[in-house]
Amino acid sequence: MLNDKSIYAYILSLVRNTSDADDVMQETSAVMWRKFSNFKEGMDFVAWGMTVARYQVLSFFKKRKNSKVCFSENLTNLIEQEVAKSIPGMNDRLDALKKCVQKLSDKQRSLLKMRYEKNYSIKNIAAYVSKSTSAAFYTLSKIHKLLLQCVNRTLDEDTI
Repeated sequence: MLNDKSIYAYILSLVRNTSDADDVMQETSAVMWRKFSNFKEGMDFVAWGMTVARYQVLSFFKKRKNSKVCFSENLTNLIEQEVAKSIPGMNDRLDALKKCVQKLSDKQRSLLKMRYEKNYSIKNIAAYVSKSTSAAFYTLSKIHKLLLQCVNRTLDEDTI
């Protein structure tokens, strides 16, 4: 599961549209299943998966040549290197985030679920909670800030 998230994060860093990233991830997973015999014990699974994903992303861009956003291979390589640097600490950050989300109130967790699990727009969330759009945006921003502070504090505590 964490491997999937790392590979998906890599794809999303290149594709940027979640719907397209979902499609590329699905293709990547299918290719990984078909080529699983190429994976050897001792290999880094995430690195292998990201290599497969890279080819799927390049294929996606080739199919969408006329798209307004298309990265050069050099830029794709730079993004890949940056994402690869962040992956080792990603699992620790995800664990810390899970702990921090549990510390939020039920109402705060409900707002996060609306935004990130159900993909509600800020406007829809505002209507649901009977607040203005700016008030809903402010509330979510405040939750994000709390989570960021909590994650950083948790990671600092774990390194002591």
